[in-house]
Amino acid sequence: MTLRQNPLFKTLFFLALCALLLCALMLVHLLPQQMLKPINDLYYFPVTEQTSELQQLLFQPADLWQKLPSSTASLGYQQKDFWYKTRLKASDSETALSVQAPFLDRLELYLLDPQLNLMQSYKLGDQQLYKLRPLPTLNFVILVPASTEDLWLIAKVSNQGANMLPLQRSSTLEMEQQEHLAVFIHSLFSGIFLCLIALSAGFYLIYRHGYFLAFSCMFLTVVLIQLEINGLLFAYVWPESPEYNLVIEYGAVLGSVFAASFVLSFFRSSETPDWLMWPFQLIRAFSALLLLASPWLGVFWLKKVGIELTALTGSMMLLASFWLLYKRHANALFFSLALLTMLTGVAVMILRSKGYLPAVMLTNSAMEIGNALSAMFFVFAMLQNMHLEKNRKIAFQQQILDQQQHIQSMQQKALQLALTEPVSDLPNKRALLNRLEQLDEQRDSNFYLVMIEHQRFRQIERALGVEEANHTITGFSKLLKRWGEQQRQTEARYPALFALERDSYVVLIAPTDFRSQFEQLRYQLDASLKVDNLQLDLGTVYSSVHYPVDCARASDTLDLALAAIEHADRSGDYLPYEPLYLEQNLEHIHLLSELNIALQDDLLELYVQPILDMKQQKIHAGELLIRWYHPKMGQISPIDFIPLAEQTGMISQVTEWVLNKTLLLQKQLADAGVNIRLSMNISPLDLRNAALISRVIEAVKSTSYSTVPLQLELTETAFVDLVKDSEQALKLLERSNIRISLDDFGVGQSSLARLQGLPLGELKIDRDLLCQAVRLNDDTVLRYAVMLGKSLQLYTVVEGVETLKELEFVRRLGADAVQGYLLAKPMPFARFSQWLIDFEQQGFRLS
Repeated sequence: MTLRQNPLFKTLFFLALCALLLCALMLVHLLPQQMLKPINDLYYFPVTEQTSELQQLLFQPADLWQKLPSSTASLGYQQKDFWYKTRLKASDSETALSVQAPFLDRLELYLLDPQLNLMQSYKLGDQQLYKLRPLPTLNFVILVPASTEDLWLIAKVSNQGANMLPLQRSSTLEMEQQEHLAVFIHSLFSGIFLCLIALSAGFYLIYRHGYFLAFSCMFLTVVLIQLEINGLLFAYVWPESPEYNLVIEYGAVLGSVFAASFVLSFFRSSETPDWLMWPFQLIRAFSALLLLASPWLGVFWLKKVGIELTALTGSMMLLASFWLLYKRHANALFFSLALLTMLTGVAVMILRSKGYLPAVMLTNSAMEIGNALSAMFFVFAMLQNMHLEKNRKIAFQQQILDQQQHIQSMQQKALQLALTEPVSDLPNKRALLNRLEQLDEQRDSNFYLVMIEHQRFRQIERALGVEEANHTITGFSKLLKRWGEQQRQTEARYPALFALERDSYVVLIAPTDFRSQFEQLRYQLDASLKVDNLQLDLGTVYSSVHYPVDCARASDTLDLALAAIEHADRSGDYLPYEPLYLEQNLEHIHLLSELNIALQDDLLELYVQPILDMKQQKIHAGELLIRWYHPKMGQISPIDFIPLAEQTGMISQVTEWVLNKTLLLQKQLADAGVNIRLSMNISPLDLRNAALISRVIEAVKSTSYSTVPLQLELTETAFVDLVKDSEQALKLLERSNIRISLDDFGVGQSSLARLQGLPLGELKIDRDLLCQAVRLNDDTVLRYAVMLGKSLQLYTVVEGVETLKELEFVRRLGADAVQGYLLAKPMPFARFSQWLIDFEQQGFRLS
């Protein structure tokens, strides 16, 4: 949109045309009246030591007088005194002569006959007593007697400012009428101003917007200046104290202060650029300095600089309003109109005082009219601004409300996602455990837990890819949901469907007519699944547990179903739970017996992998990893024997062995003068063992040789499965100066609210997030994981850093520490001690 197409520009252009037309009509109407009261040629003469008195002046040659141009009635700002003279034409009646410049400091008037004999003399001015005036009027008015001859009027003007002598001569009656009309107009507009000022002050007390107070102060200053110019303050406030007539001097400077403050508070919104506001800040600061320096400047310079500063402030306000109007600022229209009307009134007053316009009622009151219209437009602008601010606050509050609703919606979605398996869109294992806990608390609970597992899913996934395998899961879940909708018509709570993983599901079925429902389920699910024109046989097997027949707690049904499904995998059919399914096979039993011997004979070993603090570039911690080398079976991975130990309860013995070794290694480090934190892994099952937790706390309390607290690591998946007793154990450990670390973060489904409520000290981000960030060259997820740790005030460690590129990713994201093969692989403790010495000497190096 161009400037001419802007509707604000069109409105302003139309108003400007109307104003020009109105001015033209007024000039045409008023121009003949100017000829009715002609003023004779006016001459001026500078006052010197030789011409300071009238008698001295009369002896001066006539050719030294200079004629004052008819286009001006002022010699500008001067600190000199001037004599003025003019010839007054003969009149057959008494007339009145008015000097229309009531803000002159001192004025001496002399009326002489043609022979230069003194007839009358007067000493007037703002610095003279008001009672010395011949007539108690606003202007300086003297009476001229009737004369058959032309008279001479000689005036001496002493003024700290503009030396002006605009004269008007008329009949006494007409002068009196004009005086009464002027008093009425000045009083009327002063009343209007005071009402608007009081209204604005009331708005300030109610709404506390600074521009209302600035407006009241600004226009109160304008009213006082107008009263001073019109002589009302001199006449009614301090007629006996002319030394108080300093309103113009100080009012001009204070007006600039309040005007600049008004602009700064009125356009304080973010829509206004800073560069447009800083000139007004400078004006306000300069005005304040000018007021402080006023005792040393004197009246003349204070008045001169103050009026010029006022003119500069008005010009800057007008330019700023025009620029904001061009930018379609919401508050600029009424603001611009207010400034235009005010400046128009001032311009008319100046033109009238200089003689360009006739001295009639309209021109004499131009400043009052312009200021009154300006004040009303300013009030409109402030009310509009208050309305817009109110709408902005409402919009901002609505935005906050929308954001809160969005956050609540996101939290609900996050909670739903946390309890939903993403591929099948069914409730996940966490949701199943919650449901089983609820059933434990309900009396007379009775149900069958049926577990479904796809034997061939992994083969299908390897053969077809992850995406096609997910299509298979989607198709299977649709069949399962369809069966559930059919059966749910008779029982509201059952069946309930859950997805443990992509290849295993759980269905809770009511015991009434269980056999029939289960047969329908098998019939519907055992049919070959067709995905993308490909017939797939998932090799589905089933197991079931009846609560409370098979177990005493509903939460145990899942464990029993898992035990039964292993045997169903071997038979490839459906097997209901039998107690013998809990027995492990001979291989597992043999392995567990060997593990027991290894613990008793101290055949296990702890390896250490150092952790590097990124800020200090020092090794501040080391993670202890258990290793088992069997004389016959060779190296046995913890993945093989730790789950078995957890299933049989032997994990507590393993944890005690690791704890004793950890404390021993910690003492060796302390004796060597090395203070680093050792971190050992702990099983979630250990947290349910109150006796073990007590032994851990007592053992740590006895180790007064180390200043670094022990750290226990739990995986994120373990955190998901924590029960209330385990949470209490964690809080007890934390109070005992044992630090808790969340390991493998990013691969589980932990709830953020759950993490916030746990006594964590460290967050270890899984390598999968780092690999994904490097592979996709997108660190969004990894960055948010680091930010989450920071927001929870956790020490953040990124695991699995193996390349320099990965290290760069971690350094850029601001993680606290790194761990991985790039720093060092896990090593025996004896080699770790020498490695620390080398690291201290050489610093960080690639391994």
